[in-house]
Amino acid sequence: MDLEGLQQLQEIDIQRDQAKRELQAVLDQISDPPFIEQLEAEIEAQEEAARQADQGVREAHAIVQTAQRRIEVTDNRLYSGSITDHRTLEELQRDLYSQRQQLPPLAEAETRASYDAQMAHEAGAWLKQLRTDALDVWNARQSELQVERDGVQERVDEFSRQVEVLRDRLSQDDLATYDQYRRRRPQVVATVAGGVCAGCRLTLPTIVVTRARRGSRAVECPSCGCLLRVT
Repeated sequence: MDLEGLQQLQEIDIQRDQAKRELQAVLDQISDPPFIEQLEAEIEAQEEAARQADQGVREAHAIVQTAQRRIEVTDNRLYSGSITDHRTLEELQRDLYSQRQQLPPLAEAETRASYDAQMAHEAGAWLKQLRTDALDVWNARQSELQVERDGVQERVDEFSRQVEVLRDRLSQDDLATYDQYRRRRPQVVATVAGGVCAGCRLTLPTIVVTRARRGSRAVECPSCGCLLRVT
C-alpha cells in the first residue's frame, strides 16, 4: 500500500475540506439585507402618518379660513351702516367679539398641525436616509464577500485539481481503502516518529511499530484507528 501517496492525498483533502467550510461560511453571509423589509414597513407607516398629518393641516387651515370669513362677514355687517337697530348692533358686536376670541385657539391648532406634519416628514426623510446609508454599508460588505468568495472558490478548485492528480497516481485498491477510512474520519494515515502516533499522540506498542515498519500490510493504530506510516 502506498501510504506516502495516501498521506499526501489526505493532506490536500483536509485542506480542501477546510476551504469548503470557509466557502460555506462566506456564502451564508451573502444574502438579501435582513433589515430592509422591516425598514420598508417603517417607512411606509411613516409616510402614511405624514399623509394624515398633511390632511390635518388642510383641515385646520380650512377651519381658520372659515372662522376668518365669518369674522369678516360679521365685521362688514356691523360697520356697513345698514343696521341701525341698537339691539341688533349689540348682538353683532357680541358675535364679533366671540368669533375673534375663538380665532387664536384655531390658529394655534393649525400651527400645531403644521409642526406635526413637518416632524412627520422629517422622520420619514430620516428613515429613508437610514435605509440608503444601511444599504450602502451592506452593499459594500457584500462586494467584499463576493471577492472573498471568489478567492476561496479558487482555492477549493485548486485543491480539487491536486486531489484528482494524486488520485490518478494511486491504485484502485488503495483508493478504495482510503475512501472507506475517510468516510469515518478526516485523518486516514498517521505518521509514526519515535514510536509515537501523530494522529493521537500516544506511544505505540513496539510490536505495532515493527509491523508498520515492515510495510507488508496496512497496520492500524490501536488507539485512533489511523493507518500507520513509519518515517
